[in-house]
Amino acid sequence: MAIDMNVLIRMPLVRRLVGSNMRRTRWKRLIGIVTLGFVTRQEMRFSDLVADYDIVIMKHCYPASDVLEDVGRPDSSSPRQSLENYKAIYRLLRDKFSGNPDTLFIVWTLPPRHRLFEPSDGDKDANAARATAFSNWLKGDFLAEGGPNNNIYVWDFRELVMDPDTNFLRYEYELGHSASDSHPNKVANNEAGPQFAQFIVDSIADFAGSRPLGQGARIAFLCHSTGQGVYEYSDLGVHAWFDEYNATNGTNHLINEHWYPSGDNMPVDYYRCWLSGR
Repeated sequence: MAIDMNVLIRMPLVRRLVGSNMRRTRWKRLIGIVTLGFVTRQEMRFSDLVADYDIVIMKHCYPASDVLEDVGRPDSSSPRQSLENYKAIYRLLRDKFSGNPDTLFIVWTLPPRHRLFEPSDGDKDANAARATAFSNWLKGDFLAEGGPNNNIYVWDFRELVMDPDTNFLRYEYELGHSASDSHPNKVANNEAGPQFAQFIVDSIADFAGSRPLGQGARIAFLCHSTGQGVYEYSDLGVHAWFDEYNATNGTNHLINEHWYPSGDNMPVDYYRCWLSGR
């Protein structure tokens, strides 16, 4: 019988053993070893996420910043990475989010590419500029269209780690200066991690859903490697930030990190998971 590790770590016995806010890289891998390979990584349905969590946070990986020019035919189901397709997907996601007004959704802007990366398609400077344009759209028109969209918040990770003159990752945040790996370094993660955690808390305070979340929110952070680096900043991480915050403020916020979705973590992957009949 297969066991979903994301369900397993929420079991009371496991939570007592590993603490209230658990690290996927340490405890889920340990659980996977202990259960001798019977653990599977299952892709949760949207309905499961909103049933299990009060807050759902989503982000994409930095390849999503390879944004190609539009062709005049927006298609939410297309794997082509373009502004028109991204916007088509996100407008459908916004409708999905608005249909669940008691759940708070937080969306990250796109992580920037390394300045040395050369894309296989398109011009890197133009692609990066379009990625910034999409991120600006998320902060503006995406929230305003058909508003008020009170349960959707946007955290501007791109602005935090991007050089505004180039639209690429800041030099001081590069993992290396002679290779094109676009993962931010520890300096960037240490800067972003506490700000991300504080943004979640501020969003909780601002959110006016029918279920007050101020004293204890269940939080799902859906991410791949870039988000994981921020989540685990300083080898302590957002989970430890919340443990300290809970102890200081008498709250009981619980954040779980999920490696989600399967695939490359592009906008079209969320179309597949949440919009195409699921």
